[in-house]
Amino acid sequence: MTYLVAAYAVMWLITFIFVLSMAMRQRRLAAELEALKERLQETKRYGE
Repeated sequence: MTYLVAAYAVMWLITFIFVLSMAMRQRRLAAELEALKERLQETKRYGE
């Protein structure tokens, strides 16, 4: 029974780390997308 509890704990830890890393990647991608949008607006504004 102890091994079952330990296995569940490890799986929850792995799941938590995975979800956290995905959230961090999503935040980074959102920031990059926003920077690209701003750059595109600047390019349109100056006609380059």
